[in-house]
Amino acid sequence: MKNQGLLVLSLLLCFCCCTMAGAPRPGAKRPLYEDQYLIINGAKQFVSIRSKDVNQQPLLLFLHGGPGASATVLFQKKNKALENHFTVVCWDQRGAGRSFHAKMDQSTLTVPQLIADAQALIDYLCKRFNRQKIFLVGHSWGSRLGMYLVRMYPEQIAGYIAVGQEVSAAEGERLSWEYTYKKAKELNNLPALTALEQMGAPQNGRYLSMYKTGFMGMVHQKEWLLKLGGERYGRTNYNDWIRQMLAGYKFNIASMVRWSKASASTASALFHDSAFNEFDLRTDIPAVQVPVHFVSGIADYNTPWPLVKEYAEKIQAPAKSFTLFDRSGHSPLFEEPQRFNEFVKEIFLKHQTVSSGISHQ
Repeated sequence: MKNQGLLVLSLLLCFCCCTMAGAPRPGAKRPLYEDQYLIINGAKQFVSIRSKDVNQQPLLLFLHGGPGASATVLFQKKNKALENHFTVVCWDQRGAGRSFHAKMDQSTLTVPQLIADAQALIDYLCKRFNRQKIFLVGHSWGSRLGMYLVRMYPEQIAGYIAVGQEVSAAEGERLSWEYTYKKAKELNNLPALTALEQMGAPQNGRYLSMYKTGFMGMVHQKEWLLKLGGERYGRTNYNDWIRQMLAGYKFNIASMVRWSKASASTASALFHDSAFNEFDLRTDIPAVQVPVHFVSGIADYNTPWPLVKEYAEKIQAPAKSFTLFDRSGHSPLFEEPQRFNEFVKEIFLKHQTVSSGISHQ
């Protein structure tokens, strides 16, 4: 009787965790609402899947930024409309969000390992849902991870949308610092000018040493960038998004504390990884075999949009575009979600084979 009780309990837990019609009629829709942990290359990692019909909808994997800054809660809130058209997969990368635990092996937090994890997840999803290819959306650090996947596994990727694309460590940081310094001078912001002059313009592409004041120079530069309008459109903080995350499903103050620890811990580990530093996609990935579409916000000087535009114009791809959102900063997918969701549908579902070109909207 005890074993029977455990079996019933297990079945009930499976039903609660995974709402999926069993043995549907031919042609019937199969909705899926699933939160689960997968063992990916030896590490327990959180994966969330939402779909109105897994039988018909193509797979879309979202790659969050940071590194280590899970955006699953925000993506499922602001980009929920995509679930009507795609089987949307949100993954908390190794060390991020609900994939973080205090005793994890920090030595495994490397760029090659995250690439291997992403590819293993893509394999799993394609096999599970009987698909040959998957669509990718990458944001910030996730945009660079996405480009690595596009370069290495083009046979598994149907198309890629990069949001706030990281292009070059040295050049991106130089443009970001110059924008922040210019804004500080325009506003005669003496504390900002003092801090920016003390750290100096970045001298290389190594995040721990590019500024004269070391790693904290980069931290302070990004703080001033946000305060001076180069991170978000019309806002100088993230308080609204924090409130929205706290109002999210199964997310509370304890979750926010864990999220913050995960972000700091993972970023710290990756900044010491040589593969994370001194990259320049203009020379590292000058051509790809997958359609790629770049989205930037006009107020984005975290990953400066002029540099993304330059890269989009130069990269060789079967199809490509560059789109500048006019009411966004570094995160158009969250700052203009309705427009972004329509853009994803348009690109992935209607114009996947269009000829390459640079567009401005």
